[in-house]
Amino acid sequence: MEYRRLQRSKGGSFLLSLPKDWVRRNGLDAGSIIRLSEGEGGALLLSAEAGADVERGSIAVIKDPAGIERQIRAQYLLGVDTIVIDLGGRRMVPSIREEVKEAIHKLIGLEIVEEEANSMTIQCLLQPTSMPIKSTLRRAYSLAANMHKEAELALLTGDVELAESVSKRDEEVDRLYFLLVRQLRLAIRNPTIADRLGVRPAECLDLRMAAKYVETIADYSEAVANSVKKLSGETTQNEIMEALSSLSKTAYNVHEEAAQALFKGDARLADKVALKNAELTERLIAVNELLLAMQPRLSAIIDSVAMYLYQIGAHGIDLAELVGGSVTAA
Repeated sequence: MEYRRLQRSKGGSFLLSLPKDWVRRNGLDAGSIIRLSEGEGGALLLSAEAGADVERGSIAVIKDPAGIERQIRAQYLLGVDTIVIDLGGRRMVPSIREEVKEAIHKLIGLEIVEEEANSMTIQCLLQPTSMPIKSTLRRAYSLAANMHKEAELALLTGDVELAESVSKRDEEVDRLYFLLVRQLRLAIRNPTIADRLGVRPAECLDLRMAAKYVETIADYSEAVANSVKKLSGETTQNEIMEALSSLSKTAYNVHEEAAQALFKGDARLADKVALKNAELTERLIAVNELLLAMQPRLSAIIDSVAMYLYQIGAHGIDLAELVGGSVTAA
């Protein structure tokens, strides 16, 4: 941080000199247009790209094929526009190409634009401001909530096919989550992008946490769905299924009301949701008490399902606790 003295011209205008390093680093010169925007607490934000929707295209080069899927995802989350995989003189074997294609399939906007024997160029064709952050979060929650609802139905009816369809949808929630993280990181670095995305810097951390809670709700819903096949062919008492249903419905109501509170900025509703932790715990205990009379293998599976459902509700409460802070996902 440095301090500069404000000056006044003879004509009455106020002048402030800019750091030479910053000017050179951003390729500016006399006559360049700089965008000014007022931030929180009286901050004045300068952007070297006046009216620009995006940052200058950034490029990352991957030279080591080890863990290539993780490397591609990491660069995507950092907001890199072009990812070049260059193995030097080494040939890119089919297994690496398949791993790359699998990686970009999980990330919205990535496409292979160039492919050679020992290299590949991936580009993000999605403009960062084309999908508003809060709309993307709503979409992710809608998918996660539907996964929970159908996972519960598959569990109670033993519908393995429905359970499998729930598991497949988790990937779409993950794709939206990764996109949200990418957008939020870009928004924090670039006030222009933040403005276009309809978010304030102070909101970004809470929105990042909200996105993670929603993605976790989807993950636990997938776990419930995956348990349906394990229970297939098992004889389960009606009483235990009713207890699981009660737990699941309580968890669903918790995160549904938490999402409503978040999207409307309703602090009173959020407070009401936070008080449901005792009810959620009570439902879990009711399931656990019934497990004592069951044979160990079946008891272990149902105990896991009960914990998944409880965690879904618990993350709903976490979601509600974000309301009243800086976030209003309108």
